[in-house]
Amino acid sequence: MPTLKSGNIFHGSRLRTVAPLGLLVSILFVMGCEESVNPFVEEDRYFTVFGYLDTAADQQFVRVIPLRTDFADLGNTTIDARVTTFEVETGQTVVWQDSLIAYDDGSVGHVFHAPFQPVPGWTYDLTISRSDGIQSSASTTIPRITGVELYDPTISVSAVFQRVRWSNIDFRPFRVEVWYRFLNSSPSLPFLNAVLPYGNVDDKYGQVVDGNKWEVLVRLTHDKEDVTRELGLSDNSEPFLMSVGMRLTMTDDSWRPPDGVFDREVLVQPGTFSNVNNGFGFFGSLNQYSLEWTLSPEITSLIGYNYPGKR
Repeated sequence: MPTLKSGNIFHGSRLRTVAPLGLLVSILFVMGCEESVNPFVEEDRYFTVFGYLDTAADQQFVRVIPLRTDFADLGNTTIDARVTTFEVETGQTVVWQDSLIAYDDGSVGHVFHAPFQPVPGWTYDLTISRSDGIQSSASTTIPRITGVELYDPTISVSAVFQRVRWSNIDFRPFRVEVWYRFLNSSPSLPFLNAVLPYGNVDDKYGQVVDGNKWEVLVRLTHDKEDVTRELGLSDNSEPFLMSVGMRLTMTDDSWRPPDGVFDREVLVQPGTFSNVNNGFGFFGSLNQYSLEWTLSPEITSLIGYNYPGKR
């Protein structure tokens, strides 16, 4: 049985890496570019839509591309589109504002934005309307997680590791990250954080256990080399470790790539992802879940760090 340690669960944590969703953003952008240059569109398809709702952001964005049957007026900077989201649980409708974005290749695109923070478990209906009443639409339900189990550290012959199990997850997360938080050289300075992307290494990514729980092994000993490199310290340094944390980024149920792998070369192909009614593209959502906990002085010393209060 797991032993629940002292920790805090954060939904939509704002502790982020420099580009935590770079792959996802680039996929959406490239997919949008490919769709935008195809003049052979079906009569009942009116817009291409790419975007997602993010619980960690208080400003949401979606790119909207009007579909055309020819290349006329491609330089027009106006768009006949009204974008709204309907929050099913509250009945509230939000009208999004248009902005014109210039890209490096000289093209321009319409990116609509709205100031709100989506709620885990709630459903949002996106509608793009033309002035003649024609509409494209899509819907997403923000993913949620019901709980997390933190196990006591396990001490083996050569390493110390710790299991973390997230409930109600039977699919690979989009991203798994572990961070180590350290005391700075002066108490008046901010903490130092070393964020390690576990999701880039298969054996550290995790696995499904008990049917619907995602288990990740935190490699407390093996992470030391990556942590010191991230902080710019020598391998034998012993900074003061304050806490350890983990963050999972989960996509909604409809956002499931082929074979369960977020492969950019596959995902940019037209039609691979499309959940837009009377249109093309994809509108989804993601949520970030974080747990932060402290280690005992004994474990902290064993994995090569100093602990607060040590003399």
